[in-house]
Order: sequence, then C-alpha cells, then structure tokens
Amino acid sequence: MKHYMPTKILSGIDILKKNKDVFTKYGSSCLIITSPHSGKASGALGDLQSIFNELSLTFKIFDQIRENPSVASCIQAGLMAYEMKADYIIGVGGGSVLDAAKTAAVVANNPELDEPAIYKLSWTNKPLPLILIGTTAGTGSEATYVSVMTTDKGMKKSIHHEDLYALYAFGDPRYTISLPEKVRISTAIDALAHLLESYFNNNADDISIAYCLQGIRLLYPELKKMANKEELSLKDLQTIYDASILGGLAINRTGTVFCHTLGYYFTENYHLSHGFACALFTNDLLDYENENHKDYSDKLYDTLQIDRQELKQTISSLLPDFGIKLSEEEIKAILPRYENNGSVRNTYGTMNIDDIEIVLSRLG
Repeated sequence: MKHYMPTKILSGIDILKKNKDVFTKYGSSCLIITSPHSGKASGALGDLQSIFNELSLTFKIFDQIRENPSVASCIQAGLMAYEMKADYIIGVGGGSVLDAAKTAAVVANNPELDEPAIYKLSWTNKPLPLILIGTTAGTGSEATYVSVMTTDKGMKKSIHHEDLYALYAFGDPRYTISLPEKVRISTAIDALAHLLESYFNNNADDISIAYCLQGIRLLYPELKKMANKEELSLKDLQTIYDASILGGLAINRTGTVFCHTLGYYFTENYHLSHGFACALFTNDLLDYENENHKDYSDKLYDTLQIDRQELKQTISSLLPDFGIKLSEEEIKAILPRYENNGSVRNTYGTMNIDDIEIVLSRLG
C-alpha cells in the first residue's frame, strides 16, 4: 500500500488571512487564474487582492476560465504566466478553474506545449508552484493530481500526473455562500458521486474506504437538508467542504467508475453540469452493486446505518427532471466510447459494455 499526498490542505474561516505568509514563499510575482464571476462573487478574489497589496506582491488576473475549460484556455493562461515571468500561480474557483490552473502551471514552464503534448504528458520542466483556493464544495480538485479539460473536438478528457498536485489548497466555507442553489446541489452531489464511486471500485483499499465512509457520514445529512429545502448554516457549509475534500482524496487513490465517464457525454451533448451528469447514474451504480455484489454493498449501508432506498430517493429528489431520452441509434453510436474504458473497468466487479448498454437503455 502506498500513499502520496503532498498538498497542504487548510480550511476554515479567514483561512487566507491566517496564512498569508504562504504567498511570500514562492516569489513576488503571481498569476491569478479564475472565472469571469465566481472569484469576485465568492469574496475570495477580493481577500486575495487585499493580502497581495498588504504584502506588496505583484499579480495579474486571467479571468477567462469557464465551465468545462478548453485546453486552449489553459494554454492561454499558462502563456500569460510565462510572458509575465510569474513566480507561481494561484487558481481561485470551482473545479473547472482549479483543473485549468494545474495545466496552466505546466504550460507556464513549458511554453512550447500544445494539446497533443499535454495529453501525452510530455513536458520537460516542472510546473510553476501552484496554490488552489476553492469556491465550491464538490469536485475535490484541490486534493487531486487530475486535470479535466475539453479537447478541441469538444470531448472531456483528463490527464493524471504527480506534477499537478498543488503545494497548498485553501477552503473558506464563506466562499461558498454566494453559490446559487442549483450549483450548490450539483457540486455537493458530485462529492457524493466521488465517495460512492471510490467505494464501489476495484482499486479501493483501506485508506480510500476510510475516506469514503467518513465523507458519506459527513455529507449525507447535509444532502437531506438540501432535499428538504432547509437553510444551511456556516457550519453546514464547512462540513460539505470537508466531505468534498475527502471525496477528492478518495478518487485520487482509486479513480472514478462508469458514472463519471458516462456523465462526460451528457455534459458535452446535453449541457448538464458535471455534478448532475455524474449523479444521473449514481443510482444505477447502487443498483448494479446491490444486484451483483450484495454483501459488499450491504456492508456500506450497515456500517453507516443508511437505508439504501432512502439514499436513492434523496439522490433522485436532488436531481432536476432533465427529460433526456436516448434512442437506440444514439446508444449504439456512443457505446464504442466505453469499450475497454478504464472507468468502466474500475467499477467493483466485472462490469462490461453489455452492462453499460443496459444502463443507457434506461434513458430510452
């Protein structure tokens, strides 16, 4: 058993101000990567700017990272850091921004990289030092060595490399207060997807399972509050963020299963947010494992004292009615994408392409 987790993860109220010395460790010039809105709306960007002004650090802002970031935008951000001779990079935002910042940090020290080279992991120089500041609670990207981007062909595709770990990751629950309800639910249910997909995973081990159990233990009561339209306290928001980090730590060890790889298609073609797209198949995962590996499945519910049907109902109640119907022709057309797919193989047991066809047919 091996465990490597170099990122220092710090969370809590005013966590940036309490650790502002971190921002002087790696130089005096920084590129801040964020989206057009979330960095400002969350308050994280304002807090960061105040700290930089207090410490007389120089910075520029690249604020053109959007949901499901394109490889091209990651390269653009990295080249901006290269041209300004930035000493390090900070990503401020949700999972899309944090993933983009990882790739941008690589490009900043390897400006010759194009999309094919990035996906081949063929860089020479170590990336610029990277700090991540989360403004959502769901993706767990702060804790992973993964960057998910959208290719020039419009397909979501990830890279995995130890160079992509951040040096520090910060999470202040206040930064999630401004999230619209739909985004809060989508990101939280993405965290649940990570935890369940890591548990029902052929790569699961004692460490990943410990992350999963504690993450679900924290998150499930909060999801029920969301389903019941209850107001969430700052303590609730901290709990959701902590569960999200545990989900990131879990999938960092195991990877995801079929739910995530199927979800990519529905983000690309039906414009579902990442969290909702993955959660679209979470109950299919629970059913598959109950039908094929009931002892292992029951162990989860027995350990956590959670009723499986209640869990499924909670998940269903949080999902919007997407109204998605797949024709037989569409299913046949997309099935080759999942032949010998790594995430399908990760699914606990021996899931295969016939099982994927059954899952997709339920949307028929």
